[in-house]
Amino acid sequence: MRVTDAYGKAYWLDLEMRGKATLDDLDFYLREIWLECCGHLSQFSLGGWQGSDIDMNKKIDAVFTPGLTLTHIYDFGTSSETLITAVDLREGHPTTKHPIALMARNLLPERQCLKCKEPATWWCPECLYENEEEGVFCDKHIAKHPHEDYGGPVEIVNSPRMGMCGYNGPAEPPY
Repeated sequence: MRVTDAYGKAYWLDLEMRGKATLDDLDFYLREIWLECCGHLSQFSLGGWQGSDIDMNKKIDAVFTPGLTLTHIYDFGTSSETLITAVDLREGHPTTKHPIALMARNLLPERQCLKCKEPATWWCPECLYENEEEGVFCDKHIAKHPHEDYGGPVEIVNSPRMGMCGYNGPAEPPY
């Protein structure tokens, strides 16, 4: 399966799922690696926001066929939308004892510190929300950065949910 951020292709995951795994298993995985901040509701649908909801108890092999794309929406206030496309089917022994295996993912998109152009490791929500600036800084310059509103600066993580609601990572697979 190829999972992508619905609004930008910089973030993606290639997953292998057992056919008997459920959409609930996939929801758990996506929450752990990319989305979970405050226990929001989520849904899978065929056709996006206006499409038909699909029950979380459905098994993967009963839902997906190669080429089919579902939308996963996490949080109906500050929503994160991902597109999940079945790329192909594979028969054989599972690659893990878990229902989902991470096969590949994007590298953390590179950002440059606004002050010195070194690699940025921190993001300032206040810069974005109040000053309409990207607000990314290296370790050296974040130490001197005065903004503390919106919870203060947060570490840049490899997730399309970075900076939304209360999300602050860690953007790591659950197993």
